[in-house]
Amino acid sequence: MLGQLITKVFTGEASIYIARLRTALVLYIVMALLGLAAIAFLLNALFTWLAFRYGHVQTSIGFGVVCLIGVAIMYVVLMVARRPPRQRARDRVQRDVASIASVAAVSNLPLIFRMLRRRKGLLLVPVGLASIWGLFMALRGYRDHD
Repeated sequence: MLGQLITKVFTGEASIYIARLRTALVLYIVMALLGLAAIAFLLNALFTWLAFRYGHVQTSIGFGVVCLIGVAIMYVVLMVARRPPRQRARDRVQRDVASIASVAAVSNLPLIFRMLRRRKGLLLVPVGLASIWGLFMALRGYRDHD
């Protein structure tokens, strides 16, 4: 959007572009207000229906508990977002390494498939490893179950 504004300044159409942005902003504000009103009316209808069904006090307690749970969830999200920059950087590095590894694996798939076409016996290696892992997990689960 900023790039469009810069090009419009150089071409002399900036005032038209800003007028369109202002109109769009007003429309978005009206849509947001109508959306909030719709949510308020739906919550009011839900409260009325639940109050008729379960009683006013019980419904108020239920709405209060749901709001407190929402606040607790938002607090947890906020704590995760405000982690120290070192942890965020470490997580970012792990994601980058994983994405690079996946790109490398996908880029080597044609080479791997070509090699598998020539030597069909190589297909037994991952099947054998998966079988050994499955047997190990089954035995471990059996041992832990007792």
